[in-house]
Amino acid sequence: MIKDESQVSDQVSKQIDLDELSYIISHDLQEPLRMVTSYMQLLNKRYGDKLDENAREYIGFAVDGSNRLKQMMDDLLTYSRIGRPGLNIEKVDPESIILQAKKLVKDKYKRNNFSINANFGNVREIKGDKSLLITLFFNIIDNSLKFNQSPEQAIEIELNEDSEDWIFSVRDNGFGIEKEYHSKVFGVFQKLHNHSEFPGSGIGLAICEKIARRHNGKIWIDADTKEGTKIFISIQKENNR
Repeated sequence: MIKDESQVSDQVSKQIDLDELSYIISHDLQEPLRMVTSYMQLLNKRYGDKLDENAREYIGFAVDGSNRLKQMMDDLLTYSRIGRPGLNIEKVDPESIILQAKKLVKDKYKRNNFSINANFGNVREIKGDKSLLITLFFNIIDNSLKFNQSPEQAIEIELNEDSEDWIFSVRDNGFGIEKEYHSKVFGVFQKLHNHSEFPGSGIGLAICEKIARRHNGKIWIDADTKEGTKIFISIQKENNR
């Protein structure tokens, strides 16, 4: 037992160190990165007409790389903050979570050519940190739309419960995820496609996984889904009262 407790203590310590390191790196690197981006853009604005096509292309690559790095740091900072203490557990209407997550996605893409149909069954109230749950569903919906080239992008969300958990399922009509990658996609910076194909930091689903764990639940991909992707998220009732 002592050995097990020691191992748990070491794991907790490592997690705290990782969170603190992520926060420090993200915070301290923001200012110099903004400076690099600003001066590259200023260089292009003032001297762009004096540069050849290759030079302007190089500046574009540098600015794009800086913007991608900033997005990665922002997402890493979000990831690290999720691990910090202080969950605000409250009674939450699940419909309000999905509606607010949907609004954030609409604001991001500035479009409405996708549908989200939600069925909450007999569940009218769950308990959890509303802000984190909105972040979780924003990232799942965002990910579903990003990897979906269907002319009619559609997402179906269902909520059920058993004696121990509230269980959400989110299904899309995208091109799915191969079974061999079902666990890999929830890791930090894990991307199955390069940036030129599908932009993103590779942290979105890792954020979702961490939020689920903070609610004493888990997230996984349904291996039996033949078309699209179906993701389950469980939230434990007992420890969220």
